[in-house]
Amino acid sequence: MINLHRLFYAVRPDLTARLMAIDALQRQVDVRHLEGRRVRPENLHITLHWLGDYKDMPHELLCRAKEAGGSVEMASFGVGFDRIGSFGGAGKGGLVLTGGVELKRLRQLQRALATEMEVSGIGHHIRKPFNPHVSLLYCDEHVGREPIAPIRWRVDELLLIDSLLGRGTHVNLGQWPLQSRQMGFSDW
Repeated sequence: MINLHRLFYAVRPDLTARLMAIDALQRQVDVRHLEGRRVRPENLHITLHWLGDYKDMPHELLCRAKEAGGSVEMASFGVGFDRIGSFGGAGKGGLVLTGGVELKRLRQLQRALATEMEVSGIGHHIRKPFNPHVSLLYCDEHVGREPIAPIRWRVDELLLIDSLLGRGTHVNLGQWPLQSRQMGFSDW
């Protein structure tokens, strides 16, 4: 069976951050003579939870995923990635952005979404552990992680994405602004 759809929740960098990520990637490609498949700039993202690969999109899962995504209540926040290198250990290739302290709120968003996924009945898709990264290049070479000038942006929305496998195309199936719930009189 051929899987045509990859369904996942994600956040995306803004245009400035995408340009900075592409520049950081190009410097590594030039210095290390790396070859491989680059992630299209418009497809750069951080996966929060992967919901699976499917030949046909499961309607029930899609409805529950939209319900969970639309239920997340969290204010927008900033993130920063300050390292570039391979994600896996020795022998594993690919080039990703990673970070540290500036990803605390991103981890909180991932946990808040996991809570809503449980409530919506799709908790079996919760991703543990969560190691935030932005994939830039798929290649065979292993590149040790090294510091770079931080690439920062403001996360202001949560996305549900259908990646059309083999086509390099992402389709937004859900998009929710991050905002805190306003207090009502019952909250006083």
